[in-house]
Amino acid sequence: MNQFVDYYKHKGHTFGECMSHPDTDLMYVYIPKNASSWTKPNLKDWQWEIYNYHYDNLYDKHAIIVLRDPIDRWLSGIAEYMFLYHKDVDSAHFSKSFFDIIFDRIAFDDHTEKQTLFINGLNFNHCTFFWCDENYRQLFSSFLNRHGMTNQYSKYEYQHTTEMSPGRKKFKQIFHQVLKENSKYQYNLKQYFNQDYQLIESIQFYAG
Repeated sequence: MNQFVDYYKHKGHTFGECMSHPDTDLMYVYIPKNASSWTKPNLKDWQWEIYNYHYDNLYDKHAIIVLRDPIDRWLSGIAEYMFLYHKDVDSAHFSKSFFDIIFDRIAFDDHTEKQTLFINGLNFNHCTFFWCDENYRQLFSSFLNRHGMTNQYSKYEYQHTTEMSPGRKKFKQIFHQVLKENSKYQYNLKQYFNQDYQLIESIQFYAG
């Protein structure tokens, strides 16, 4: 188990990371690039703390999970990866061989990995799923209100988005254009994220 959970520990994330409070049966299992930078501070307002449902054995808690379109998330994720670790690279020198390697490997860190790995071992019948889109803030705020956490979080702006960072935005635009022009790269991504797509198609998302 440790080998799986700690796979991306060197990049700053361990699988199973979540937030909860001793007095609630809820936990929020966060997935990088799925509005987690917006969600975590809001829960911290209610004294929710960091846990790991694998190490802390929180499998019986009802999980709040935010999912995102796999390709859209990957584009934001690869932009984040490039900005964090290779932001000084000259994108003018990106070659076909470079892109072949990227779209062969696909997952380079926690921002680009399958969403299903972040929620491994959970009973999906005991989860509430949110879709990461323009309606997420309103729906999440509504969900908290229904659970006694009165708030106005729907008015808070998202944090650390790709669009707010020129460097990240540049990388995202590059990979988006290359992906749009190459059907093989599209196929590789869809195959790699097949489990994510299967999950998304099999569940119902919170609608208020």
